[in-house]
Amino acid sequence: MVLTSIIIGLGITHILVGIGSAIDRLSGHGHRLQLSWAHGAWLAALFVWMVLFWWWQFRLLGLLNAWTLGHYFFIILYAVLLFLLAVILVPSDWASTDSLDVYFLSKRWWFYPVFLLASIADLVDSFLKGGWQYVLGMGVIPLVFTAASIPVCLVGVLSKNIRVHSFMAVVFLLWLVIVGFEIYPSLNSR
Repeated sequence: MVLTSIIIGLGITHILVGIGSAIDRLSGHGHRLQLSWAHGAWLAALFVWMVLFWWWQFRLLGLLNAWTLGHYFFIILYAVLLFLLAVILVPSDWASTDSLDVYFLSKRWWFYPVFLLASIADLVDSFLKGGWQYVLGMGVIPLVFTAASIPVCLVGVLSKNIRVHSFMAVVFLLWLVIVGFEIYPSLNSR
């Protein structure tokens, strides 16, 4: 789990450095930066998702009787997908980024397919913790999450309307907060 924690830690660090760079731009260093609800909400959601991923992986350690190399590589792949989402969302060249709306829309072709893969990985991760009995024992939440990711990905890739992206991001952020802090706040639940 140390390697997975490092990958998630790098993703969180990348997000925080990006926020620091945006604050630097907003404080008068460089051209004026136009903020974005969609971009900000997706960054916040990804931050929460990464923290919850790390939190819930401790449950995996207690549920799997025997680790296989396949399990290990899968968990690393899931962490890498979350890290890639952070890399896609945070501009690497802040000097040439004037609008985070424009930036986000230019990256949507990469962001949403990786988001879909990470959502599928989340369902597989739940399955690894105890099979379909475990997944179904958690209620419909993991299945709805993955199923909802498909239309979110399709709409996200096709839509150029930033309000649509903002709405999806805010709903996803609220979903993560409710699931993480209200439905499954303890590693001992379910």
